[in-house]
Amino acid sequence: MHGAFSNIAKVSPSSTTAASAAQPRIGTVVIDVEEDFDWDRPLQGTAKSTFHLRNLRVLAEILQSYGATPTYLLTYPVLQDPDAVAIIRHQLERGLCDAGLQLHPWVTPPFGEDVSLRASFLGNLSANQEEQKLLSLRARFIECFGIEPVIYRAGRYGLSLYTPALLEKHGFTIDTSIAPRTNFEPDGGPDYRGFDNAPFWFGQARRLLEVPLCRGVVGWGGGFGPAFYGRLAEQSEQRSGLLSLLARSRCAERITLSPEGNDFTAMRRLVRGLLGRGHMVFPISFHSSSLQNGTNPYVRSTADLHLFYDRLSGILDHMASRLQFRFMAMAAVPGKLV
Repeated sequence: MHGAFSNIAKVSPSSTTAASAAQPRIGTVVIDVEEDFDWDRPLQGTAKSTFHLRNLRVLAEILQSYGATPTYLLTYPVLQDPDAVAIIRHQLERGLCDAGLQLHPWVTPPFGEDVSLRASFLGNLSANQEEQKLLSLRARFIECFGIEPVIYRAGRYGLSLYTPALLEKHGFTIDTSIAPRTNFEPDGGPDYRGFDNAPFWFGQARRLLEVPLCRGVVGWGGGFGPAFYGRLAEQSEQRSGLLSLLARSRCAERITLSPEGNDFTAMRRLVRGLLGRGHMVFPISFHSSSLQNGTNPYVRSTADLHLFYDRLSGILDHMASRLQFRFMAMAAVPGKLV
């Protein structure tokens, strides 16, 4: 629904779905490489540790075995940690990863806006505030790695009306800020319920590629499922029981291609369901904090950590071995689409 996207951000009316020229199945791994924080109080009173990023070395070995080159989306506190920067620079120089930006406004200078849940979405800041934070984050990235970033994600998927023009102005080629079938309006953010996960081209001054989060509604309800799920989700408080019933019956369940909160069989159902609809680009996503137990709600124990890696390895192997996906870095995806 590219028209809906234009209500969130200023996108060219000629936005078009990006299709694969040779129809390969494309897999990519996108990681929110960010500071630890208290997930119950993400914006206030939180220590900002980046110690868990030492585990990126372990992750790189696992991904290499499946031919997957991850894209790290880096926040400002990560770029302030010299040890983390050294690890990422080492991997970049050896072609073991790609890197872009993730803008968390509450930890990115210059500061001055209120620290609040609403202000954590860039759409609630002024155009000048958003641009100054983007420039600050971009400059720090260039200082750390000597290259210009071309991949971007708005923290909390908080696209603003100004973001596309800013990305064009400052040399970005890929945005990955849309979370399909998800509504952030209750917290003051955008509503993405009308989007699916198909990439599309947009932009006025240059051609930009949107690669949404791989999240979809699949099940035996077929094409009816997403529409019915969306209508019920509009009244989630009153209809939460029906939404749960749809998911448990597998008529229409919302699944994310992520080992965080989604088991292997659910991810497999999502992939097969979306392949049946003709989707060809599948980003696997998660947070860097899941690489260490006790740092987020998804990985609270050593057992959870092992389960996380089992799920990640399981879906990588299934996509690569059983479904003949080709894994590539996010930056290579535009060249495979028309």
